[in-house]
Amino acid sequence: MAQALQVGVGRRDITPPVGTLLMGYPDPHGHRAADRVRDPLHATALAFEQDGRRAAWVSVDVALLEDVHVQQVRERISERTGIEPGHVTVCAIQTHSAPRTQHVWGWCILDHEYIDNIMVPGIVEAIGEADGKRRPARVRIATTESRVGVNRRQVLDNHGIGLGQNQWDVFDPTMTVLRFDNADGVLANVVHYGAHPTVFGGWSKVISRDWPGVMIDRVEQLTGAPTLFINGAVGDIAPRTNSMSATGDSEAALLEAGSVAAMDAMRAWRSIRDMRDLSLHVATGVYELPYRPLPPVAEAKAQVRQWEPRKNEPGAGMAEYMHWSAVIEAHGKPAKTGKPYAQVVTALGPVSLVPMPGEPFGSTVMRMRERSPFQHTLCASTSCGNNGYFHTRESIHRGGYEVWVGKALGAYLLADGVDDVRIGENLKLLRAAFDRVYPALA
Repeated sequence: MAQALQVGVGRRDITPPVGTLLMGYPDPHGHRAADRVRDPLHATALAFEQDGRRAAWVSVDVALLEDVHVQQVRERISERTGIEPGHVTVCAIQTHSAPRTQHVWGWCILDHEYIDNIMVPGIVEAIGEADGKRRPARVRIATTESRVGVNRRQVLDNHGIGLGQNQWDVFDPTMTVLRFDNADGVLANVVHYGAHPTVFGGWSKVISRDWPGVMIDRVEQLTGAPTLFINGAVGDIAPRTNSMSATGDSEAALLEAGSVAAMDAMRAWRSIRDMRDLSLHVATGVYELPYRPLPPVAEAKAQVRQWEPRKNEPGAGMAEYMHWSAVIEAHGKPAKTGKPYAQVVTALGPVSLVPMPGEPFGSTVMRMRERSPFQHTLCASTSCGNNGYFHTRESIHRGGYEVWVGKALGAYLLADGVDDVRIGENLKLLRAAFDRVYPALA
């Protein structure tokens, strides 16, 4: 007979000091220093074990995590707990009001002091605490429709794409809530939904979890249990506020989005009637995120000359100059066809969690969910690393910010069909995990 699923929860405060430079908007010269803490940042973790199979999820209240820091967390957790490094899923919520945890040309450089002394140790402590508190638990599951998100690829008068609100285009309306119960009552909650936490725009200098923080605090107040937020399809999705733009205009806008999210999450939470004994399984694999071929050297040199007068400008000026300079340098090295990515799919009965090391578009996530064998397939954006936006083939012709901004991350750009690759490779792992959860149906 299978052992009962064991679950533990842990949390650590990873709030930086006031004065810390914030990430999310072009600020290479360091003008956006935090002047207060609106709400604290956390690393909140769940640890799982069943019949010797172990895994962990952690939700980190920062914008992004670089691949190297995910690997550091995994290795330290393995040393401390024995959980296999590849079985740890590290999710960033994507708030743009947290420290600088990725190097982005034209935006920011890494805050090593914060990463090394606060963020990484805090994540490790949270997962370690969760693993040490594992007890038999059951799971409750519910979904609801939420309109907290809105497509942000607004079509402009010149037929190009700008950041705004596109009321008629695709967004993922499904919010999923997981509730974990043990003998003492509610142990923890997970809320999964996809929308950028960008109500606080570049004008804001506060440390905050943005709209997910308002939601989390209210859900925790009402349920009495720690709550993890896992962001879903964020690539082309903004928070829906009365500012009618991709960012908010005030604290009032934050409360608009966060309060609606909390109402939706609690509607789902209160609708749950059944409690389930679920089985834990993990499927892992390695596949390649494909790159486009490098542009010719002559083109790169011409672009460097064009952008050199603007190389110190925040955003596009610096990013374009650095990108084309990197292309020239890359031509002197062996060509790359792509970047290897080690994927982990965690299955809890009918629920699967699929990390994506970047920001997928809403249509990509919904396509994958439609083809998945699981009843609940949860995409975790900006998780287990970051490789920029996973745009769709359909978005490339129109262009826009999401298609362009890969230049801020390196010489190589993701291939046009990266959305198809991600769906195909993840479906292989989802089907493998499903066959383990439901072997009689294999």
